[in-house]
Amino acid sequence: MNKKSIFILCALVLFFGTAYITTLKLDEEKEEIKSVEEIGEIEVNVQKIENTVAVSTEEVKTTPSTKLVLKKVYGDCEHSDEEESIIPEEMVNLSKEEMAEKYKSWEIEKFEKDKVVLTKEVASFCGEHFLVKEEQGCVSIYNLDEEGNTSLKEVADIAYEYLPETDKIILKNGIYVYGVEALNKIKEDYEA
Repeated sequence: MNKKSIFILCALVLFFGTAYITTLKLDEEKEEIKSVEEIGEIEVNVQKIENTVAVSTEEVKTTPSTKLVLKKVYGDCEHSDEEESIIPEEMVNLSKEEMAEKYKSWEIEKFEKDKVVLTKEVASFCGEHFLVKEEQGCVSIYNLDEEGNTSLKEVADIAYEYLPETDKIILKNGIYVYGVEALNKIKEDYEA
C-alpha cells in the first residue's frame, strides 16, 4: 500500500468513526430529551393528582347565604311539611360533621354549600287536618287531632242558607280536609 492509499484509508476510518460517534451522541441526547419529557409528564401528572386531592379533601361548610330546609315527618298521619329559610347565624361555617354533632335530633338529608336539608320524625299528628261542617245554620271549621277529636277553629263567613241542597247535604255530613291550602280552597268555593 502506498502512502496515498493509507491516507485515504485513515481519512475514511476517521470519517466513519466520527459519524458513528456523532450518531451515538445524538441517540444519547434523544434519550436524555425523552427522559426529560417523561419527567415533565410525570411532574404534570403528579401536579394534577395533587390538585385533585386538594379539591376533593376541601371541606364543605355552610355560608351566610346557605338555604336551610327543616322537614318534619309526622308519624301518626304520615304527612310532612317543610320550612325553608336562610341559615341562622349559629349554623354558619359548620361542616356536615359539626352540624350532625350540634343537631343530633335531626337527620341530615342533604348537605351542600348552597342548601342543607334537615329531617326529623315527629311522633304526632301534623296539625293540618280539618273538618268543615254545618252547625246551627253556620259553616264551622274544626281542627282534628290524632284521636279524631275536634276543636273549633273558626266559623266561616259562608251564607249557608243560600247554598244548593247538595252542598248543604255534604256540609251536614262534614268534609274532612288536609292542608291549609285545601281548606282555603273549600272556603273560597262556598263563599262565591
